[in-house]
Amino acid sequence: MKTLCLYYTRTNTTKEVIETIAKTIGADVAEYTDGKNRNGLLGYVGACFATINNTISKVSIKGEIDLKSYERVIIGMPVWVEGPCAIGRAMIKKYSNDMPAEVYYVVTHMGDKHDYMEKIKKMDKLLGRPSLGQVSIRTKENDYLKESISFAETLV
Repeated sequence: MKTLCLYYTRTNTTKEVIETIAKTIGADVAEYTDGKNRNGLLGYVGACFATINNTISKVSIKGEIDLKSYERVIIGMPVWVEGPCAIGRAMIKKYSNDMPAEVYYVVTHMGDKHDYMEKIKKMDKLLGRPSLGQVSIRTKENDYLKESISFAETLV
């Protein structure tokens, strides 16, 4: 199955998770971005405000990617202030009509695992249909790469 793993990352952790999943299942990888530098404390604060206020207006996928040529897309994004990052939500909204039938979410976060299904439902609403699956991966003090491989193996 031709699969594309998309990710946004501020600290490279989500990138590492998505690249691990892609390697495990033999998928292509691409980054999406709003073009802003969100490194450091100021970048983090700006990211939090963007998520709370839902102020991301432009987002793009790097490279020449034809989403319609894929049968499955796995979307990776960090959780900021207890919600999917604004950049990830903007990407889903912008590209929802081009997404293949099979869409999965990988959300990364540093906090304790919590009920994130309400957040997934909001992402599904932007997508215009339910995703086929999702995983919430805690990256702090956890073997998150092992967890990434475990999720990937469910997709093979």
